[in-house]
Amino acid sequence: MILLVLAAATIVLLVTFVVPEFQPLFEQAGQDLPFATQVVVAVADLFAGWWWAILLALLLAYLAFRLDRASVAGRLRWDGLLLRLPLSGTLVRRLEVARFCRTLAALLASGVPLLSALGIVKETLENAVIAQGLDAVIEGAREGEGLSEPLQRTGVFPSMAIQLIRVGEETGALDGMLGKVADIYDDEVGRAVERMMRLLTPVLTIGLGLLIAGIIGSILVAILGVNKLVI
Repeated sequence: MILLVLAAATIVLLVTFVVPEFQPLFEQAGQDLPFATQVVVAVADLFAGWWWAILLALLLAYLAFRLDRASVAGRLRWDGLLLRLPLSGTLVRRLEVARFCRTLAALLASGVPLLSALGIVKETLENAVIAQGLDAVIEGAREGEGLSEPLQRTGVFPSMAIQLIRVGEETGALDGMLGKVADIYDDEVGRAVERMMRLLTPVLTIGLGLLIAGIIGSILVAILGVNKLVI
């Protein structure tokens, strides 16, 4: 976040204060600017004349997202999209599985009945799609199907977690097995986050560096063209 904020501030400063300083020079030269320079100048003009509209549009977009996210249908839509994304989907799924197993294990170990425990666990989940899938799990458990079979039908929980939960049911040590499943997925989440951060930092650094270098380079190319014209 620090890297993104600094890079965004640098880009805004370039197109708002630096690029406009060179525009009179380009206009006096009276020659056609390179395409890249034309794009940068157009963006600078947009920021200079419509910065308030850009800020207003961003604010309205954020408010619209918050309002949509606050509704039941909107939350299901956004949480479903989050689960379908390549990297975040896997990470969110593992986080929710670990939270589900950890909370359910603690409740069962404390003597809370399975149906009551599932109702409590549903309220602790942050992803609405996975939480909604627990309705079918609660109904299946109420009909005597146990826990693993209804979980498998949801299509949300990983197969390894379901197999381990099934073993816990068959051996009569469900709470202990749920705790082990939570430990497994907590470790996987930690490793996944570490790998993502190791990959994300250089990608962001290189990508944003290239973008800033492109802006500066487009201005330098235009300046060199003006100098050649003067000579």
